[in-house]
Amino acid sequence: MKIARVFPTKTSMSPTDADAYFGTPGLFTPVYDEVHISVLFTWDIPKAEWLRREWERIAPVKIGGPAIDGELSEPFIPSLYVNKGNIITSRGCPNRCQWCFIRNPLVELEICQGNNILDNNILACSPRHIDSLFLMLSHEKDIKFTGGLEADRITDKLAERLRALRLTRVYLAYDHPSRLNGFKRAVRTLRKHLSREQVSAYVLIGHGDDTFDKAEGRLREAWEIGTMPFAMLYRNHDGAYPQPEKEWRRFQRSWCRPAAIRSTMKSGKAGE
Repeated sequence: MKIARVFPTKTSMSPTDADAYFGTPGLFTPVYDEVHISVLFTWDIPKAEWLRREWERIAPVKIGGPAIDGELSEPFIPSLYVNKGNIITSRGCPNRCQWCFIRNPLVELEICQGNNILDNNILACSPRHIDSLFLMLSHEKDIKFTGGLEADRITDKLAERLRALRLTRVYLAYDHPSRLNGFKRAVRTLRKHLSREQVSAYVLIGHGDDTFDKAEGRLREAWEIGTMPFAMLYRNHDGAYPQPEKEWRRFQRSWCRPAAIRSTMKSGKAGE
């Protein structure tokens, strides 16, 4: 069966093969048996419905994805809805953080070959699952954990196992000021074995009563305790950014590239 995969938003994880599309069909679109519209973000649902109407003239359309169906326990198929090398070995999360939309129970999936682990909370999986994952990764290179590891689940044993891999980068999640102590402990544990360039942190900004000063304080704190911080700007269920949007997005951009972050820390000024 020949399937066209259509995505309302293109991300760094999106597939780039000839059957992946990010808009309406063209004049010379090939013949397909089905069209799958994959919706990652809830705010893309209206665009996905519009794309459904546009693609119905090509083939029968199915619309789904995390924003539509939640995180289903179906097997993950490599390179189908994400680019080659990116894999998901579990879905859901046992936590119920107020700033996160993930509400599905944790389900472990079959582990397939890949070097970038996208799981929402891989460390919540069973020891057997994690053992199998590290066995697979022992044969890989340029390894990344980009899902955002939960700081409270970082242990010395895990840090040692990460050091044994051909690891490029691991990301921690620093979502709220209340998580600071656990975040600091996790960074100390990882930095016993890994460099600053290998330990990064997603720092959530713009949620709740956050301000630019508070956000910058957390980002600088993440740097000072030994990570490369990356600002993740909060968007609500409808896709709305915090206000004033233009200023928040400008601020976020100054904390999303390593070179800009180093320059910011050197100059002592953010957003320039």
